[in-house]
Amino acid sequence: MRHVVARTRWAVRTAVAAVGTLALCAAVVPSASAGGSSCSGRTCLTVDGSGLYVARATVTPPAGAKFFGQYHLYGGGVDNTSALQHWHERLRYSVAWGRGVADHTKICAEGWEHVGGERKPLGKTCVEIRNSGR
Repeated sequence: MRHVVARTRWAVRTAVAAVGTLALCAAVVPSASAGGSSCSGRTCLTVDGSGLYVARATVTPPAGAKFFGQYHLYGGGVDNTSALQHWHERLRYSVAWGRGVADHTKICAEGWEHVGGERKPLGKTCVEIRNSGR
């Protein structure tokens, strides 16, 4: 009987210590946010992720936009440019990041319209990935 009581007390103390440790860790480790979106001119950027992990970034033209050109997505170790094509509001250019990034990393998108052999800027926008507890 004493053996059962001793085991029960040990199990309860261990469980209480574990719960206390988890509560302390939750209070000390700040939450983070990797998602966000931003638009500038005819360049709209959406970043999907959790914490400092970025799953993907997607650039799209805003509603009503139509042009011939391309987009450039970069930051956090990625640097990709879309094909030169006709764009409208339902098209999107996505790049899979699939990695964690450093706190305060900026993921940016730039767009250019190609008209008469010239490139005209459509806007540049960025989403900053940051630890929300800092």
